[in-house]
Amino acid sequence: MRLFFQSKSFLPNVSHWRTQMIPINKLFPLLLAFPLLSSLPAQTFDYAAAGAYSASKNGHSFLVMRNGKIVYEKYTNNFHSNMAHRLASGTKSFTGVLLAIAVDDGLVGFDEKVADIITEWKSDRRKSQITYRQLLGLVSGLDGGKVGSAQDYAASIKAPAIAAPLKVFSYGPNPFQCFGEALKRKLQKRSPKETVTQYLMRKLIQPLGIKVSYWINASKGEPGLPGGAYLQAREWIKFGEMVRLGGVYGNKRIVSSKNLAELFKPTKVKPTYGVGWWLSAKGSPLPEDLAYAAGSGTQHLYILPKLGLVLQRFGEIGRRKYSHAALFRALLPSHYKAFGSACRGSAGFPALGGDPFLPPRVGGRARILLSNLPSGAPGLFYMGLSKTKFGGFPLPISLAPLGMKSCNLWVSIDLPFAFRAPSGRAKLEIPIPNDDLLLGHSTFFQALIVDPKANPAGMIMSGGLEVRIGL
Repeated sequence: MRLFFQSKSFLPNVSHWRTQMIPINKLFPLLLAFPLLSSLPAQTFDYAAAGAYSASKNGHSFLVMRNGKIVYEKYTNNFHSNMAHRLASGTKSFTGVLLAIAVDDGLVGFDEKVADIITEWKSDRRKSQITYRQLLGLVSGLDGGKVGSAQDYAASIKAPAIAAPLKVFSYGPNPFQCFGEALKRKLQKRSPKETVTQYLMRKLIQPLGIKVSYWINASKGEPGLPGGAYLQAREWIKFGEMVRLGGVYGNKRIVSSKNLAELFKPTKVKPTYGVGWWLSAKGSPLPEDLAYAAGSGTQHLYILPKLGLVLQRFGEIGRRKYSHAALFRALLPSHYKAFGSACRGSAGFPALGGDPFLPPRVGGRARILLSNLPSGAPGLFYMGLSKTKFGGFPLPISLAPLGMKSCNLWVSIDLPFAFRAPSGRAKLEIPIPNDDLLLGHSTFFQALIVDPKANPAGMIMSGGLEVRIGL
């Protein structure tokens, strides 16, 4: 709440529909000092709408975990909860975390040269410079190889370097299998010796209680690291929750938060990719702190730490194209929604609404429009945090005892903004901070208009308006 109301970017403009404005510098002290009488309403997310969107794009599962609890679970298009599904390249997210665990263990360092253990690379001027961070960030210069056609560990290290490190982004299976070979060799030097499968299971899979349905080549000790895992939906989302919590699951520390955080640092070469994880692009229509695993056929595991959310989706490509942005617009819609009734004034019923061409999105603006007012009428816009309670009293509250027949208070009075409407119209325009914490929150508005001809009190009220902040 403090962030929303005390951010310097949250500075409203109030005007009639011409050019007159109340100076922002006069409103800023009010925003800092005015007492907020209502509590911030809970965030709400439209899980069903997002699930319906997923299903319409040949989705097989859609699960939502919020703050550690599954709050939505749906299986569609002939898929069921007890069925395992391929993760495809969603497996790469496990590989990134496995690297962070290996750094915790002192097996490798993010910026250690891979050629220290894959000694065949030392004579190659490009490969000799590759670090583990660059390798799994897919910016090492190594040819990524053909997607979906992973070679075994030993063969993958023969892949050519097509550029020097940090010059190109090359997506494919080779870098992940090369990491597998490097890890294999490191583990063989330890006592007792372990295979990559044994290490993966002991350090990551078993502590999370994940039941693996199948993992390509795991039985040979060399699990496919670019895309070999098959899991049930509830098993994959466990992994996502651990990542959201910074490396903890239940009372177990799986990976240090410091090294886990390294996986979500982008490079200049590819700002939308970290180490095994995709990242939200700056200025994209996706939540700013989003990180996600993605696999062929639209397998996705979305992590939204600020919102306490983990979303899991299985699917296959259908006739209708799947879109990340469309899914999140369904989950986090922005809208204006009128509620309650206005009371009649001398110019009719005042109409309060939102500008349909300016939806209330984070980083954007909300524009509240008021019309059907007496020409030149002064008044107040009220911003409220609740439409159910005000000052301990349930809403709406009838204002008839005050001489305002058929008028009601529909929203809590938390912040007032004065206006004058010489043309019979007014507007309130509010910049919305670009912060994911506001997503899913609603604020509420109502207007009081001075109208001496309307009733004994000489004032009328509009109906209420919900402003839901979304994408």
